[in-house]
Amino acid sequence: MKLNEFIKQTLIDVTQGVVEAQREALLHIAPGTVESVVVRDPSFVKFEVAVTVSKEAGGGINVWSLGDLKAGAASEQTNRISFEVPVYFQAPTERNERHHSRRDKSKSVEE
Repeated sequence: MKLNEFIKQTLIDVTQGVVEAQREALLHIAPGTVESVVVRDPSFVKFEVAVTVSKEAGGGINVWSLGDLKAGAASEQTNRISFEVPVYFQAPTERNERHHSRRDKSKSVEE
């Protein structure tokens, strides 16, 4: 798997998991307001990726499971890449029907 695909899928899986938890949880998860105060601080999804350079690699950065690395060719050099991606779980989005319906209700109240 290419590194960009891994990052993309991880972020989609994490945010989708939060949306699903919001639907099913008995308590509020990333509600957007707490005691009438708007909360829009980001949460950070942290990544730490080990990058192994091999003579046999075909170029580009790929993500391998630990088992694949052990069974693969001998590596010459391993580096680590660490970074964070801010995610605003509380911010309304068009694709999250829970947030979308909340905005529709507030519009009808204003009208």
